[in-house]
Amino acid sequence: MKSFVISLCCLTVCLAPQAYAHEGHDHDSHPPTPPWQDASGWPDRIVTTIPETPQSSFAVTWRTDDEVTSSIAQIVEATDAARFDVGAEIVLGETESLNLVDVPIAKEIWKAEWNDGLAPVNYHSVVFRGLEPDTTYAYRVRGSEGNWSEWFQIQTAPEDGPVKFIYVGDAQNGVLSHWSRLIRAAYAAAPDSRFILHAGDLVNNGARDIEWASWFKAVGFIHGMIPAIPVAGNHEYRRYTRNGEESDSLLSMMWRPQFTLPEEPELPDDLQEAAYDIRYSDDIHIFILSTQNQNLQAQADWLDRELGRSDAKWKIVSMHHPIFSSGSDRDSPDRRKILLPVFEKHAVDLVLQGHDHTYARGMIGQTPERISYSDAGGDIETMFVNSVSGPKQYDFKENGWDDYANTGVQLQRKAENTQFFQIITIEDDTLTYEARTALNNLYDDFVMTKDESGHKTITRGAQSTMDERMFETSEPYIREGID
Repeated sequence: MKSFVISLCCLTVCLAPQAYAHEGHDHDSHPPTPPWQDASGWPDRIVTTIPETPQSSFAVTWRTDDEVTSSIAQIVEATDAARFDVGAEIVLGETESLNLVDVPIAKEIWKAEWNDGLAPVNYHSVVFRGLEPDTTYAYRVRGSEGNWSEWFQIQTAPEDGPVKFIYVGDAQNGVLSHWSRLIRAAYAAAPDSRFILHAGDLVNNGARDIEWASWFKAVGFIHGMIPAIPVAGNHEYRRYTRNGEESDSLLSMMWRPQFTLPEEPELPDDLQEAAYDIRYSDDIHIFILSTQNQNLQAQADWLDRELGRSDAKWKIVSMHHPIFSSGSDRDSPDRRKILLPVFEKHAVDLVLQGHDHTYARGMIGQTPERISYSDAGGDIETMFVNSVSGPKQYDFKENGWDDYANTGVQLQRKAENTQFFQIITIEDDTLTYEARTALNNLYDDFVMTKDESGHKTITRGAQSTMDERMFETSEPYIREGID
């Protein structure tokens, strides 16, 4: 979370003409704000993130009205005592004011007209440092004097050992009405997850306040306890207006104030807190890319360097636009040309993506069969997953992944018309993957094993008994009211 002015010349997006083809509709009218949207003297939209070493620190970001000008939090190691809070330490943070309507771009003021009538707000952030690894802490944050949030509990990362996390693709539409059941089902299925990775398009219009209000209400307390690792998708980039003109596509002015994320000195200013990496433990290194930003080559060069420097056993990349598209007419050949050679050079283990509003999983490697595989397993280089967690669903690509046969990738499982969450567990030399529906039914799974030399094999896990799910089983998503 940093104060910043968006530079108009930095962020023009030209990689894919289809990037905004499915952007959805913005309301021309502005209905009254619901009671859970307006900022007040009470802290809301509380979210934890990992901007620094996860074994010894975490960040919390929250919102108030603009009359609250100080950022104050408390933290204490959690115990079984009823008054665990005795002796809690006060920590001061940073405050950033945000005008939701007037957006500064290249020293000019542009308009986010969909926020007309909304008052300026303040975002607050605190980074708690000097913590112990794999330890449960309790914290709370303050709004106006005396207006404290509830106490939240959160665990710092372990130095090594098993780690479980949740991954979800696009929420985007029907976030409060439909996506809420999916993310809550994910939490109910894996409450011991260490973090939740959101692979872009968290909302439909990333600069429209009501949609973030819906996202935070849908998540509820979850991200107060489990850190978020958010990926910027194409819907987190917006165009603004001024005197009848339209700006270039820019990362939402709300992104950096509301998420406190790692900064990467080797990347350009327009990629700060949009492309970053998190060394979560000795075994796990996560890299986040911003594939809607036109400066993809700079990200590929940075990723190449950082992958080369990393000695983590498991290397995971997440980005929004898939390397191998599974949605009709949504291919990204320019992105594939730049990024796939980097993934192959460093044998990235897992690539987690969104954007295509379908489910697809496949790998570059050797398997005994094309779609299903035996318990005997096969050699693997990289596994690719596209997933969707929201209600808006698309048709699967007509030819599957046949168009990508020259890369050696093999499609192993696909689906339409289904909201998914994924639970991924890594322990020593084994990665276990499960894709589950909102009813917690197992749809897809595998186990990846890596030996000391880095050689990987894949075998079947618990094995789903669900049939392949296709679109015609229910009606397509129709937008109703607030997304």
